[in-house]
Amino acid sequence: MATEFDTSSLEAKILLLLVEVYPVTIEELTQYLKSSRQRVESSLKLLSSKGLITLEPLPDKTYVSLASGDFRFKGKETDQLKKVQEKLKKRQKEYEDYDGMMYG
Repeated sequence: MATEFDTSSLEAKILLLLVEVYPVTIEELTQYLKSSRQRVESSLKLLSSKGLITLEPLPDKTYVSLASGDFRFKGKETDQLKKVQEKLKKRQKEYEDYDGMMYG
């Protein structure tokens, strides 16, 4: 069952941003969202615990990426949210269809 987020929540905004922008660091997320690092990190921990994102720590920064598209939004259904969901589905299909080399 998909996890639901209110469209006005910080978690929903992070998910929307991750569909649009990659790669992105925690610092960049705080700038895009105009939110404190503490609030963003708290939301990232929640999203990570639900298996929706992955955190990729490097020595000088941490990258954030989508791990799953198993989420929905509740609240006002806007055209923007529909477009984001369409982009996410397209991105997932591209990954499924990729036959090239994988780097680990």
